[in-house]
Amino acid sequence: MLVHYILAFFTGVLVKTVDWLDDDIKSKHPIKFVLAALYGLGIGYLISNASFAMLFLGVLVAMVFARKIDTLAHRLGFLVASLSLLFFGLPEIVIYLFVYFLLLGFLDEIDFIGRWRLLETYRPLLQIGSLALVLIGRWDFFFSIIAFDIGYLTISFHGKRFQKHKKIKKKR
Repeated sequence: MLVHYILAFFTGVLVKTVDWLDDDIKSKHPIKFVLAALYGLGIGYLISNASFAMLFLGVLVAMVFARKIDTLAHRLGFLVASLSLLFFGLPEIVIYLFVYFLLLGFLDEIDFIGRWRLLETYRPLLQIGSLALVLIGRWDFFFSIIAFDIGYLTISFHGKRFQKHKKIKKKR
């Protein structure tokens, strides 16, 4: 369903906005908690209802193992995603897909050094892994991670521009 891809895009927007508020500008504004709850609700809904549920479930669990749920706002987002599964319902777990995306999600989140640093910067493993599933006719995984990443990267780009603009204004 198209609505699932649109929701994947908006969860990417919300996740990166919370990242930006917490990590980049160190905001104490309570809006980040509202946004985290909204992305948690969106992720929970996608895990319960989308054909690409195992991607989002695998990555959600990978974030725990990679210790990336490191702020109060992200803990709230994780909690809302987890609790919303009780409301929306748990999907049928397809073990091989869940483990596949869990591993790819974890590898995308670990810190690399040296020549492997580009893997940390661009985090391509989920995209490549999702694209590989096209070989078995599963385009939905690829389109969903691309939708999420477009939302995420859009905020990343505009957040950097905002910070740069703010620094220039302070110098004046």
